[in-house]
Amino acid sequence: MRPKFIVYCLSAICLVFGLKGFELNKDIQTTLKENARQSESSIMEIGMCFDWYGVIIVNSVIQVSHGIITPEEMVAILKEESLNKDEYLKGYKKDITPDEEKYADFVFEQEEKIKDYVDKLITWGESGDIDQIRATIPEMYQMTDPTIEAINNIMDTKMYYNEEQAKVLNKKIETFSDFIYTLLALCAVMSICASFSKKCH
Repeated sequence: MRPKFIVYCLSAICLVFGLKGFELNKDIQTTLKENARQSESSIMEIGMCFDWYGVIIVNSVIQVSHGIITPEEMVAILKEESLNKDEYLKGYKKDITPDEEKYADFVFEQEEKIKDYVDKLITWGESGDIDQIRATIPEMYQMTDPTIEAINNIMDTKMYYNEEQAKVLNKKIETFSDFIYTLLALCAVMSICASFSKKCH
């Protein structure tokens, strides 16, 4: 077979390989972005909601009940942190994976109940009704404890999801490496053939 014709064939093959490599690289980048997004969702969004349900509400109620903070301070904390929580939940909604849907649905159901409870806490705090706030401590734990458990399950699920995606990513990277080696071999062969192409003039 004439070397010049071989060069043309190899050039066409390299072009196809190049296009395939571009698609593979794009696929790897997409997987990396998805992993990063899920990690951010776990740490900066639903993870921050853990603080709201498990720390901020509970601490505010316990501290005001024991006179550590004033009702006015509790109200200020709850109003400010409630706005932050709304932003975290809004951000989290776009990154819910299928495996965590049941936990997410439960958290959003609990959120409606807890939101009503926090609104009552603010009303009682503004009127200085500490006795009423103290009386609802058992009710508070009945709402916050299962919500925290669901959030823990969400974070665990995201961790397992990222581990599986990391395995997929490693396979894609290995495939990409094999692809590059093959492409380099084709280029080497094409260069050798090109060196003999003068004989075809």
